[in-house]
Amino acid sequence: MAIANSASYGLSSAQGSLNKKTNTDVMTAMKTWTDESGWADDTPDIRIKPSSNEMRLIVNVNKEVGVASIAEGDYEAVSDSTTAEEGTLSAIQLNARYSFSLRYAKGFKGKGGEIEQEVRFKAMKKAEAMSRRFGQQFYGFTTGTVAVIKTTAGASATQTNLALKDPFGNTSLDDTSANALAYLSALFPQGERVALIRSAAIIEIGLVNGAGTSVDGFLDITFNASCTPTAGDQIVFANAVTTALIGGTDYNKWPVGLLDALTSSSVHGMASSSIPGWTAYSDTGTGRWSVARQKKMAQRIEQNGGIKADRLLMAQGVERDIEAGESAARRYTSSDSYDLDASFKAKGFKVLSSPLVPPGVVAMWGKSAWTKKFLNDKPAEEGGPDMFDVDKAQDRSIMQASLDFIYFRACTNRGGMGIALTCTEQ
Repeated sequence: MAIANSASYGLSSAQGSLNKKTNTDVMTAMKTWTDESGWADDTPDIRIKPSSNEMRLIVNVNKEVGVASIAEGDYEAVSDSTTAEEGTLSAIQLNARYSFSLRYAKGFKGKGGEIEQEVRFKAMKKAEAMSRRFGQQFYGFTTGTVAVIKTTAGASATQTNLALKDPFGNTSLDDTSANALAYLSALFPQGERVALIRSAAIIEIGLVNGAGTSVDGFLDITFNASCTPTAGDQIVFANAVTTALIGGTDYNKWPVGLLDALTSSSVHGMASSSIPGWTAYSDTGTGRWSVARQKKMAQRIEQNGGIKADRLLMAQGVERDIEAGESAARRYTSSDSYDLDASFKAKGFKVLSSPLVPPGVVAMWGKSAWTKKFLNDKPAEEGGPDMFDVDKAQDRSIMQASLDFIYFRACTNRGGMGIALTCTEQ
Protein backbone atom coordinates (compact mmCIF):
# COMPACT_ATOMS: atom_id res chain seq x y z
CA MET A 1 0.00 0.00 0.00
CA ALA A 2 1.37 3.37 -0.98
CA ILE A 3 2.27 5.84 1.78
CA ALA A 4 0.77 9.31 1.34
CA ASN A 5 2.93 12.43 1.29
CA SER A 6 2.88 14.46 4.48
CA ALA A 7 2.07 18.15 4.33
CA SER A 8 5.08 20.36 3.64
CA TYR A 9 5.24 24.14 3.78
CA GLY A 10 7.96 26.51 2.67
CA LEU A 11 8.51 28.94 5.54
CA SER A 12 10.18 32.32 5.21
CA SER A 13 12.53 31.49 8.08
CA ALA A 14 14.15 28.81 5.89
CA GLN A 15 15.18 31.50 3.41
CA GLY A 16 17.07 33.70 5.82
CA SER A 17 19.89 34.30 3.35
CA LEU A 18 17.43 36.13 1.08
CA ASN A 19 16.68 38.69 3.77
CA LYS A 20 18.70 41.53 5.22
CA LYS A 21 19.61 41.75 8.86
CA THR A 22 17.90 44.86 10.18
CA ASN A 23 18.32 46.88 13.35
CA THR A 24 16.35 49.37 15.32
CA ASP A 25 17.81 52.75 16.11
CA VAL A 26 20.11 52.67 19.14
CA MET A 27 17.75 52.64 22.12
CA THR A 28 18.81 54.16 25.43
CA ALA A 29 18.11 51.92 28.43
CA MET A 30 20.07 53.69 31.16
CA LYS A 31 20.60 57.03 32.88
CA THR A 32 23.21 58.57 30.66
CA TRP A 33 24.15 61.83 32.39
CA THR A 34 24.58 62.60 36.08
CA ASP A 35 22.61 65.41 37.71
CA GLU A 36 25.80 66.59 39.42
CA SER A 37 27.30 67.54 36.08
CA GLY A 38 24.49 70.04 35.60
CA TRP A 39 24.74 71.33 39.18
CA ALA A 40 28.32 72.36 38.48
CA ASP A 41 27.07 75.10 36.17
CA ASP A 42 25.20 76.54 39.16
CA THR A 43 28.37 76.66 41.30
CA PRO A 44 30.24 80.00 41.38
CA ASP A 45 33.68 80.23 39.79
CA ILE A 46 36.59 81.00 42.08
CA ARG A 47 38.81 83.89 41.03
CA ILE A 48 42.35 82.56 40.70
CA LYS A 49 45.01 82.32 38.02
CA PRO A 50 45.73 78.64 37.36
CA SER A 51 49.30 77.59 38.13
CA SER A 52 51.19 74.30 37.92
CA ASN A 53 53.39 75.49 40.80
CA GLU A 54 51.11 76.31 43.73
CA MET A 55 47.62 77.69 44.08
CA ARG A 56 46.67 79.08 47.47
CA LEU A 57 43.19 79.45 48.92
CA ILE A 58 42.98 82.52 51.19
CA VAL A 59 40.10 82.30 53.67
CA ASN A 60 38.73 84.93 56.06
CA VAL A 61 37.58 82.50 58.75
CA ASN A 62 38.82 83.83 62.11
CA LYS A 63 36.57 86.07 64.20
CA GLU A 64 38.14 89.37 65.18
CA VAL A 65 38.26 90.22 68.91
CA GLY A 66 39.76 92.88 71.16
CA VAL A 67 37.13 95.60 71.59
CA ALA A 68 37.60 97.28 74.98
CA SER A 69 35.18 99.34 77.04
CA ILE A 70 37.39 102.04 78.60
CA ALA A 71 37.13 104.82 81.13
CA GLU A 72 37.71 108.44 80.16
CA GLY A 73 41.38 108.99 79.41
CA ASP A 74 42.24 105.32 80.09
CA TYR A 75 44.29 102.92 78.03
CA GLU A 76 42.84 101.96 74.66
CA ALA A 77 42.32 98.44 73.36
CA VAL A 78 45.21 96.14 72.52
CA SER A 79 46.05 96.73 68.85
CA ASP A 80 46.46 93.19 67.58
CA SER A 81 44.66 91.64 64.61
CA THR A 82 43.64 88.20 63.45
CA THR A 83 45.02 86.87 60.21
CA ALA A 84 43.52 85.21 57.19
CA GLU A 85 44.20 81.51 56.80
CA GLU A 86 45.68 79.94 53.71
CA GLY A 87 45.21 76.51 52.21
CA THR A 88 46.14 74.90 48.92
CA LEU A 89 44.23 74.08 45.75
CA SER A 90 45.07 71.25 43.39
CA ALA A 91 43.68 70.61 39.92
CA ILE A 92 42.78 67.10 38.86
CA GLN A 93 42.64 65.75 35.31
CA LEU A 94 40.05 63.33 33.99
CA ASN A 95 40.94 61.50 30.79
CA ALA A 96 38.92 59.18 28.56
CA ARG A 97 39.89 57.59 25.23
CA TYR A 98 38.44 55.48 22.47
CA SER A 99 39.92 54.17 19.24
CA PHE A 100 38.83 53.24 15.73
CA SER A 101 40.61 51.78 12.74
CA LEU A 102 42.02 53.77 9.87
CA ARG A 103 40.01 51.49 7.57
CA TYR A 104 36.84 52.72 9.24
CA ALA A 105 37.94 56.35 9.05
CA LYS A 106 38.81 56.23 5.36
CA GLY A 107 36.61 53.46 3.99
CA PHE A 108 33.38 53.01 5.93
CA LYS A 109 32.70 56.29 7.68
CA GLY A 110 29.50 57.88 6.44
CA LYS A 111 28.92 55.26 3.71
CA GLY A 112 25.40 54.45 4.83
CA GLY A 113 26.19 51.10 6.42
CA GLU A 114 25.76 52.33 9.99
CA ILE A 115 22.61 52.85 11.99
CA GLU A 116 24.69 55.33 13.98
CA GLN A 117 28.24 56.54 13.41
CA GLU A 118 30.68 54.42 15.38
CA VAL A 119 32.82 57.35 16.44
CA ARG A 120 29.82 59.39 17.53
CA PHE A 121 28.48 56.51 19.65
CA LYS A 122 31.89 55.88 21.24
CA ALA A 123 32.38 59.59 21.94
CA MET A 124 28.94 59.85 23.52
CA LYS A 125 29.60 56.83 25.77
CA LYS A 126 32.98 58.13 26.94
CA ALA A 127 31.44 61.51 27.74
CA GLU A 128 28.78 59.71 29.78
CA ALA A 129 31.49 57.84 31.68
CA MET A 130 33.27 61.10 32.44
CA SER A 131 29.99 62.60 33.66
CA ARG A 132 29.52 59.64 36.01
CA ARG A 133 33.05 59.99 37.39
CA PHE A 134 32.50 63.73 37.90
CA GLY A 135 29.30 62.91 39.77
CA GLN A 136 31.06 60.43 42.04
CA GLN A 137 33.84 62.92 42.71
CA PHE A 138 31.21 65.48 43.73
CA TYR A 139 30.76 63.45 46.95
CA GLY A 140 34.11 61.79 47.58
CA PHE A 141 37.41 62.49 49.26
CA THR A 142 40.79 63.49 47.83
CA THR A 143 41.99 59.95 48.57
CA GLY A 144 39.86 58.65 45.71
CA THR A 145 38.42 55.84 47.84
CA VAL A 146 35.16 54.52 46.36
CA ALA A 147 34.43 51.76 48.89
CA VAL A 148 36.18 49.46 51.37
CA ILE A 149 36.49 45.67 51.60
CA LYS A 150 34.26 44.45 54.42
CA THR A 151 35.52 40.91 55.04
CA THR A 152 38.79 39.18 54.23
CA ALA A 153 38.63 36.73 51.31
CA GLY A 154 40.83 33.80 50.34
CA ALA A 155 43.85 34.12 48.07
CA SER A 156 42.86 33.99 44.39
CA ALA A 157 43.00 36.02 41.20
CA THR A 158 39.28 35.41 40.66
CA GLN A 159 37.36 36.88 43.58
CA THR A 160 33.61 36.34 43.85
CA ASN A 161 31.19 37.94 46.28
CA LEU A 162 33.61 40.45 47.77
CA ALA A 163 31.60 42.22 50.49
CA LEU A 164 31.71 46.04 50.45
CA LYS A 165 31.25 48.71 53.12
CA ASP A 166 31.84 52.43 53.77
CA PRO A 167 30.82 54.35 50.60
CA PHE A 168 33.70 56.68 49.65
CA GLY A 169 35.52 55.41 52.74
CA ASN A 170 33.20 57.19 55.18
CA THR A 171 32.52 54.96 58.18
CA SER A 172 29.45 56.96 59.28
CA LEU A 173 27.41 56.33 56.13
CA ASP A 174 24.78 53.61 55.98
CA ASP A 175 26.25 50.46 54.44
CA THR A 176 23.87 47.75 55.70
CA SER A 177 20.32 48.65 54.60
CA ALA A 178 18.92 47.43 51.28
CA ASN A 179 19.26 50.93 49.82
CA ALA A 180 22.87 51.21 50.97
CA LEU A 181 23.89 47.80 49.64
CA ALA A 182 22.39 48.58 46.25
CA TYR A 183 24.21 51.93 46.30
CA LEU A 184 27.58 50.28 47.00
CA SER A 185 27.32 47.87 44.08
CA ALA A 186 26.09 50.61 41.72
CA LEU A 187 29.31 52.55 42.30
CA PHE A 188 31.16 49.91 40.25
CA PRO A 189 29.71 49.25 36.77
CA GLN A 190 30.86 46.09 35.06
CA GLY A 191 34.08 46.70 33.13
CA GLU A 192 35.61 49.24 35.52
CA ARG A 193 39.22 48.60 36.48
CA VAL A 194 39.94 48.94 40.17
CA ALA A 195 42.86 48.56 42.54
CA LEU A 196 43.17 47.47 46.15
CA ILE A 197 45.11 49.90 48.34
CA ARG A 198 46.42 48.87 51.75
CA SER A 199 48.46 51.21 53.99
CA ALA A 200 49.10 53.56 51.03
CA ALA A 201 50.50 50.70 48.92
CA ILE A 202 48.94 49.00 45.91
CA ILE A 203 48.03 45.33 46.29
CA GLU A 204 46.64 44.42 42.87
CA ILE A 205 44.63 45.72 39.91
CA GLY A 206 41.52 43.94 38.67
CA LEU A 207 38.51 44.08 36.35
CA VAL A 208 34.99 44.34 37.77
CA ASN A 209 32.78 41.55 36.41
CA GLY A 210 29.64 42.85 38.11
CA ALA A 211 27.78 42.23 41.35
CA GLY A 212 28.31 38.84 42.94
CA THR A 213 25.68 36.13 43.14
CA SER A 214 24.71 37.70 46.44
CA VAL A 215 24.00 40.81 44.29
CA ASP A 216 23.73 44.06 46.26
CA GLY A 217 26.71 44.98 48.40
CA PHE A 218 29.05 42.53 46.67
CA LEU A 219 31.39 42.51 43.68
CA ASP A 220 33.04 39.92 41.45
CA ILE A 221 36.54 41.02 40.42
CA THR A 222 39.15 39.26 38.31
CA PHE A 223 42.56 40.51 39.45
CA ASN A 224 45.70 40.42 37.33
CA ALA A 225 47.33 38.05 39.84
CA SER A 226 46.38 36.13 42.94
CA CYS A 227 45.82 38.36 45.96
CA THR A 228 44.03 38.33 49.31
CA PRO A 229 41.48 41.15 49.59
CA THR A 230 41.59 42.05 53.27
CA ALA A 231 39.04 43.79 55.47
CA GLY A 232 39.82 47.50 55.40
CA ASP A 233 41.43 47.55 51.95
CA GLN A 234 40.43 50.65 49.99
CA ILE A 235 39.04 50.21 46.48
CA VAL A 236 40.00 52.92 43.98
CA PHE A 237 39.53 53.16 40.23
CA ALA A 238 42.54 52.18 38.12
CA ASN A 239 41.65 52.76 34.46
CA ALA A 240 44.95 54.24 33.30
CA VAL A 241 47.51 52.37 31.19
CA THR A 242 49.96 51.61 33.96
CA THR A 243 52.94 49.56 35.13
CA ALA A 244 50.92 48.40 38.14
CA LEU A 245 52.26 51.19 40.35
CA ILE A 246 50.01 53.16 42.70
CA GLY A 247 50.67 56.29 40.64
CA GLY A 248 48.63 54.77 37.83
CA THR A 249 45.48 54.62 39.96
CA ASP A 250 43.03 57.28 41.17
CA TYR A 251 44.56 57.14 44.67
CA ASN A 252 45.01 60.70 46.01
CA LYS A 253 43.89 62.16 42.65
CA TRP A 254 40.32 63.24 43.43
CA PRO A 255 39.22 66.79 44.23
CA VAL A 256 37.68 67.90 47.52
CA GLY A 257 34.15 66.47 47.43
CA LEU A 258 31.09 67.19 49.52
CA LEU A 259 31.78 64.54 52.17
CA ASP A 260 35.38 65.70 52.37
CA ALA A 261 34.37 69.33 52.88
CA LEU A 262 31.72 68.46 55.44
CA THR A 263 33.34 65.71 57.51
CA SER A 264 37.14 65.75 57.22
CA SER A 265 39.36 67.09 59.99
CA SER A 266 41.48 68.91 57.41
CA VAL A 267 40.37 70.41 54.11
CA HIS A 268 42.69 72.18 51.65
CA GLY A 269 45.49 71.63 54.16
CA MET A 270 43.70 73.63 56.88
CA ALA A 271 42.84 71.70 60.06
CA SER A 272 39.69 72.42 62.05
CA SER A 273 41.65 71.64 65.25
CA SER A 274 43.70 74.81 64.78
CA ILE A 275 41.05 76.90 62.98
CA PRO A 276 37.81 76.70 65.02
CA GLY A 277 35.70 78.37 62.33
CA TRP A 278 36.83 75.87 59.71
CA THR A 279 34.17 73.32 60.67
CA ALA A 280 30.86 72.37 59.11
CA TYR A 281 27.74 71.84 61.19
CA SER A 282 26.99 68.16 61.81
CA ASP A 283 23.52 66.85 62.69
CA THR A 284 24.20 63.55 64.48
CA GLY A 285 20.52 62.72 65.03
CA THR A 286 18.72 59.76 63.54
CA GLY A 287 15.17 59.31 62.34
CA ARG A 288 13.09 61.19 59.79
CA TRP A 289 14.33 64.50 58.46
CA SER A 290 12.05 67.13 59.95
CA VAL A 291 11.17 70.79 59.84
CA ALA A 292 12.92 71.32 63.19
CA ARG A 293 16.15 69.67 62.04
CA GLN A 294 16.11 71.63 58.81
CA LYS A 295 15.50 74.91 60.64
CA LYS A 296 18.31 74.19 63.11
CA MET A 297 20.82 73.39 60.38
CA ALA A 298 19.92 76.53 58.44
CA GLN A 299 20.26 78.66 61.58
CA ARG A 300 23.62 77.13 62.49
CA ILE A 301 24.90 77.79 58.99
CA GLU A 302 23.87 81.44 59.25
CA GLN A 303 25.42 81.67 62.72
CA ASN A 304 28.69 79.91 61.91
CA GLY A 305 29.23 80.81 58.28
CA GLY A 306 27.50 84.17 58.08
CA ILE A 307 25.48 83.21 55.00
CA LYS A 308 21.97 81.95 54.33
CA ALA A 309 21.64 78.35 53.22
CA ASP A 310 19.93 78.08 49.84
CA ARG A 311 20.90 74.59 48.62
CA LEU A 312 19.34 71.46 50.14
CA LEU A 313 20.63 68.07 49.02
CA MET A 314 19.08 64.78 50.07
CA ALA A 315 19.33 61.10 49.25
CA GLN A 316 16.41 59.77 47.25
CA GLY A 317 15.45 57.39 50.06
CA VAL A 318 15.32 60.30 52.52
CA GLU A 319 13.17 62.25 50.09
CA ARG A 320 10.79 59.31 49.80
CA ASP A 321 10.57 59.02 53.59
CA ILE A 322 9.73 62.71 53.96
CA GLU A 323 7.04 62.45 51.31
CA ALA A 324 5.61 59.35 52.99
CA GLY A 325 5.36 61.25 56.26
CA GLU A 326 3.73 64.24 54.64
CA SER A 327 1.30 61.99 52.78
CA ALA A 328 0.09 60.50 56.05
CA ALA A 329 -2.22 63.50 56.10
CA ARG A 330 -4.55 62.96 53.14
CA ARG A 331 -3.85 65.25 50.23
CA TYR A 332 -6.58 66.57 47.97
CA THR A 333 -6.63 68.69 44.86
CA SER A 334 -9.28 71.32 44.28
CA SER A 335 -11.52 68.61 42.74
CA ASP A 336 -11.38 66.58 45.98
CA SER A 337 -9.53 63.68 44.34
CA TYR A 338 -6.64 62.11 46.23
CA ASP A 339 -3.31 63.63 45.12
CA LEU A 340 -0.36 61.20 44.97
CA ASP A 341 2.11 63.86 43.91
CA ALA A 342 3.69 64.43 47.30
CA SER A 343 6.69 66.28 45.88
CA PHE A 344 9.00 67.85 48.44
CA LYS A 345 9.64 71.59 48.44
CA ALA A 346 11.41 73.89 50.86
CA LYS A 347 10.91 77.64 50.76
CA GLY A 348 14.11 79.52 49.94
CA PHE A 349 15.99 76.36 48.94
CA LYS A 350 16.92 74.75 45.68
CA VAL A 351 16.24 71.08 46.47
CA LEU A 352 18.75 68.69 44.89
CA SER A 353 18.61 64.91 44.69
CA SER A 354 20.15 62.22 42.51
CA PRO A 355 20.93 58.47 42.51
CA LEU A 356 24.54 59.30 43.48
CA VAL A 357 23.68 61.00 46.78
CA PRO A 358 24.93 58.60 49.49
CA PRO A 359 22.18 56.84 51.49
CA GLY A 360 20.86 58.62 54.58
CA VAL A 361 22.46 61.95 53.68
CA VAL A 362 20.97 65.43 53.89
CA ALA A 363 23.33 68.34 53.24
CA MET A 364 22.81 72.07 53.15
CA TRP A 365 24.96 75.02 52.15
CA GLY A 366 24.91 78.58 50.96
CA LYS A 367 25.76 78.90 47.29
CA SER A 368 28.88 80.99 47.93
CA ALA A 369 30.39 78.37 50.29
CA TRP A 370 31.26 76.09 47.39
CA THR A 371 33.24 77.13 44.31
CA LYS A 372 34.97 75.53 41.36
CA LYS A 373 37.33 76.27 38.50
CA PHE A 374 37.19 74.56 35.11
CA LEU A 375 40.48 74.89 33.26
CA ASN A 376 38.89 73.77 30.01
CA ASP A 377 35.33 73.29 28.79
CA LYS A 378 33.23 70.74 30.65
CA PRO A 379 32.09 68.00 28.24
CA ALA A 380 28.60 68.83 27.01
CA GLU A 381 25.79 66.30 27.18
CA GLU A 382 24.94 66.82 23.54
CA GLY A 383 28.61 66.75 22.48
CA GLY A 384 30.15 64.31 20.02
CA PRO A 385 33.50 63.47 18.42
CA ASP A 386 34.36 67.16 18.08
CA MET A 387 35.09 67.20 21.84
CA PHE A 388 37.99 64.76 21.36
CA ASP A 389 41.54 65.25 20.15
CA VAL A 390 42.42 62.62 17.54
CA ASP A 391 45.90 61.22 16.83
CA LYS A 392 47.22 58.18 15.00
CA ALA A 393 48.58 55.40 17.18
CA GLN A 394 52.28 54.79 16.59
CA ASP A 395 52.99 51.91 14.19
CA ARG A 396 49.32 50.89 14.09
CA SER A 397 46.54 51.51 11.59
CA ILE A 398 44.48 52.88 14.46
CA MET A 399 43.26 56.32 15.44
CA GLN A 400 43.09 57.32 19.12
CA ALA A 401 40.58 59.91 20.34
CA SER A 402 41.24 61.51 23.73
CA LEU A 403 39.10 63.73 25.96
CA ASP A 404 40.54 65.62 28.93
CA PHE A 405 38.79 67.65 31.60
CA ILE A 406 40.86 69.57 34.14
CA TYR A 407 39.24 71.21 37.12
CA PHE A 408 39.28 71.74 40.85
CA ARG A 409 36.63 72.27 43.47
CA ALA A 410 37.09 74.42 46.55
CA CYS A 411 35.22 74.76 49.82
CA THR A 412 35.58 78.39 50.85
CA ASN A 413 33.28 78.49 53.88
CA ARG A 414 32.92 75.28 55.88
CA GLY A 415 30.85 77.09 58.48
CA GLY A 416 28.38 77.84 55.69
CA MET A 417 27.68 74.13 55.23
CA GLY A 418 25.97 71.37 57.22
CA ILE A 419 25.30 67.66 56.95
CA ALA A 420 23.25 64.85 58.47
CA LEU A 421 24.53 61.36 57.71
CA THR A 422 21.99 58.98 59.25
CA CYS A 423 18.49 60.04 58.25
CA THR A 424 15.72 57.48 57.82
CA GLU A 425 15.10 56.23 54.29
CA GLN A 426 12.37 54.38 52.48
